[in-house]
Amino acid sequence: MQALSELFHRYAVRYFRDSSPLYEALSLRIAKDAELLALAAQARAGQPQPNMLFGAVHDVLLQGARHPLRRFYPSLVDDPGEPALAFEPFRSFCAAYRREIVALLKSKRVQTNEVNRCAYLYPAFCHVYRHSGKPLALIEIGTSAGLQLLWDRYGYSYGADGAAYGCASAALRLESEPLGDNKPDLLLESPPVASRTGIDLHVNDLNDEADLRWLNALIWPEHRERRMRLTTAAACLKRTPVRLIEGDAIELIADVAAEAPAEATLCIFHTHVANQFTAEAKQALRARLRELGRKRDYYHLYNNMDDLDLHLDAYLDGELHPTKIAETEGHGRWFRWLM
Repeated sequence: MQALSELFHRYAVRYFRDSSPLYEALSLRIAKDAELLALAAQARAGQPQPNMLFGAVHDVLLQGARHPLRRFYPSLVDDPGEPALAFEPFRSFCAAYRREIVALLKSKRVQTNEVNRCAYLYPAFCHVYRHSGKPLALIEIGTSAGLQLLWDRYGYSYGADGAAYGCASAALRLESEPLGDNKPDLLLESPPVASRTGIDLHVNDLNDEADLRWLNALIWPEHRERRMRLTTAAACLKRTPVRLIEGDAIELIADVAAEAPAEATLCIFHTHVANQFTAEAKQALRARLRELGRKRDYYHLYNNMDDLDLHLDAYLDGELHPTKIAETEGHGRWFRWLM
């Protein structure tokens, strides 16, 4: 419980502050409440408990639960109450809907599928395409609903230069601020994609009301633009179907990679997923990837394996060439290019 208390406090200070006043205020109080910490501990092993508890409560509210807590959520009301006053209603809600909350904690995973992360993936894929000169065959680990597999179908804006990158006819345009002196070498048009496949223990079907609601529930209540992006990206997915496979990526990655077009550049990528892996699972994934690198050239783009930074490992002629390419913000609002 002490470690969990410290986790909620860390989330309040590091992630929710200046981004979600409601979750910041609640996290600071939950960190000192044994009953709510015990409730959060019901989440699946490996899942970040603050995200899971807040997602589960939000999901039950989105289902229509009538309770005074509703008036503190900007996602549910136009004039939300003061976050500092939300704790007692939150505590009361968790007691009243404990059964529903526990069911979600035990069955769901954090699968945010934040499409704005594509804004820092786009420069990386441009870099890979410049070096390989071939269309990209995409495999995403922890794909959720597959929305990041459509990064080439989105448009991008970076800072004050006013230039538009990516898909010129995109219905969804993403924005991110490049920080620091190094600027990525961006292509005006998206690199070509030969194939797109996603793997997840549970694939979220956006045609399923419960799955779509869960993705919305994981979005912090103040983040209206993130909800709008999810809606627009979901519509893009209906126009561009992707191949989504339900199963363990560690076990499946070799077979799925073998099916990628030989004439394309294979790119395996994942964001904010590996932090949910055990140390043994990370070791097993690395072993599978090393084995794959002895059979064909490919690129591995990822974060949250050992740190929060974005890495690009190139397996070329059987040799590994690792590079740390960017520091990133969790929702893609900014990145610092390091190459």
